[in-house]
Amino acid sequence: MVNNIKGGAISSLLLPLIHKIETGRVHSLFKRGINIEFDDTHLFLSAASEPLSAFGINIAPDKLADVKAVVRVGDLVVKKQHALVIYGEAAIIAIHYNDLSVMDLSFPTVICQKKAIQETVLYQMLEQSKLTEQIGLELNDTAVEHIEQLINLPKQNKQTQLALIDYFLGRGLGLTPSGDDLLMGYTMAVMAFQVSQDWLDCLAYKVSENKTTYISIAYFHALLHDHLSENFVALVKLLDTNNREVIETVIKEIQQYGHTSGYDTLYGFWLGLTMVSKS
Repeated sequence: MVNNIKGGAISSLLLPLIHKIETGRVHSLFKRGINIEFDDTHLFLSAASEPLSAFGINIAPDKLADVKAVVRVGDLVVKKQHALVIYGEAAIIAIHYNDLSVMDLSFPTVICQKKAIQETVLYQMLEQSKLTEQIGLELNDTAVEHIEQLINLPKQNKQTQLALIDYFLGRGLGLTPSGDDLLMGYTMAVMAFQVSQDWLDCLAYKVSENKTTYISIAYFHALLHDHLSENFVALVKLLDTNNREVIETVIKEIQQYGHTSGYDTLYGFWLGLTMVSKS
């Protein structure tokens, strides 16, 4: 029996990849969705009530529940020309591409200038959020020293930048360790203002060494290909708004993500904005 699922959304990052015929496996199952692993692609299947992942497909919540009820870790998944097909033990699920709306999750362009960053409502609200009280990263003397180096990135040579990334990459627990989330947020600020190609080159090199989790690597690859998850696209765009209610809503939504992942990413983004504003 084939359960045909139609309707939902797909990230623009996946468009060049979905029609490549390829086999993969269900990597992991979580409350928020299903991670699917291919040789050159990662895919996160989640509910339309959640922000769309940079490498995601969203379907109706009830349909996602149906899928999760019949699939298990290790189940075969095949990207066919017309559909993503999951071969569960109790049923076969086909998610049809033609019925998915495409969401542009490419990195947004901001109007805000570097000299105006600390005057933005977003920066000030992040600064007042006491993020360090909620992050998962232990702020010992060594961590504080490395954070100071991040804030003063233009003064660091390439070797120091590599060492900085090496320190944070994979540091902490979970699917996306706290150090990874901090680096994600920080790099989002670097990219928003195009301040350091050296940093991006160093990050790409270190990520290629596979020293952190599979899921984190997928997020870094998406970022380095100029794509963000939906909630982070919204976050970057907040640099160009003064609407406190909108800003507060986006920040709160991100704070709810993971155990501390949202806080870690917001803190990294604030650190990056601080660095850029001083550069």
